[in-house]
Amino acid sequence: MKTLIRFYLPALLLLAGTGYAGTPPGDPLEKEKIAIRNVIVKETDSYYRQDFAAWKSTYVDAPYFRLYGYWEGYAEKVKYYNGFKALETVKKKQFDENRTLWQTAEVVRENENFRIYGEVAWYTCEETSYDRHTRKLLGKAVETRILEKHDGQWKIAYLGFHYLPLKAE
Repeated sequence: MKTLIRFYLPALLLLAGTGYAGTPPGDPLEKEKIAIRNVIVKETDSYYRQDFAAWKSTYVDAPYFRLYGYWEGYAEKVKYYNGFKALETVKKKQFDENRTLWQTAEVVRENENFRIYGEVAWYTCEETSYDRHTRKLLGKAVETRILEKHDGQWKIAYLGFHYLPLKAE
C-alpha cells in the first residue's frame, strides 16, 4: 500500500498542481480566455438589457461579419446576416421597440472550447438559458464564435447558434 501511495501521490499532486482539470497555472492564453469570456458575457448581458451601444461594441463592425443561426421559434427557422450593418439595423429597431425576447434570462455556458491564434480565436460552447425568476428552461443551443482583436479588444466577427428543439412538456 505504501508503495502505491508513494507512486500515485506525486502523480496526483503534479496533476492537481498543473490545473489538469482546467488551464495550467501560468498558461499564457488564460488572460485571453478570460477576455474572450468577458466580451461574450458583455454581448449577452447588454442584449438582454437592451443597451444598444454596449451590445454593438462587442462586434466587428465590418462587411465580412456573419451571423448564422437556427431557432425553431423563428418563423423562417434560420436567420442570417452578411455584414454587420444588416444586423445592426434590425437590432437597433428591436431594442428601440423593446422587443427583445428572454429579458429575464440567465445563461449557463458549458463544454467551452477555445482555439486562440494571435489576433484571431474561435470559441464553442453549449449554452442553456433559464428564466431568472421561474428557473424555466428557455432554450439550449450549441454556439460558435469567431473573434478578432481590434485595438487590443476581442470582438465577435462571426456568431453561429443552433437552438435544439425543446421537448414537449
